[in-house]
Amino acid sequence: MNETLRFRTAVCSDYETLLKECQHALRAWKDRREEIVRRGLRGKRAGDELQKLQADYARAYNRLERHSRACPVCRFMTELGKSEQTAPICISSGKEISG
Repeated sequence: MNETLRFRTAVCSDYETLLKECQHALRAWKDRREEIVRRGLRGKRAGDELQKLQADYARAYNRLERHSRACPVCRFMTELGKSEQTAPICISSGKEISG
């Protein structure tokens, strides 16, 4: 799956951008959560901040998912990845390369 992900990002720059935004939002949420725990911060302010960061991540992930379902290139890459997992790829010389 990791190779499929790399190939998809090489083909669709929108997917790559959205993926980076999603990863950035997740990292910001995780890092701040760890900092709050490490410092022992409590209260409404800390909770509100974490909730905002979680919502930022949820929005970024939602945009990524919507794009991957709507984009013809991403849908094609998803289907190609599925077919590679279940069947070998045949090339014109008659030799098979397993996926």
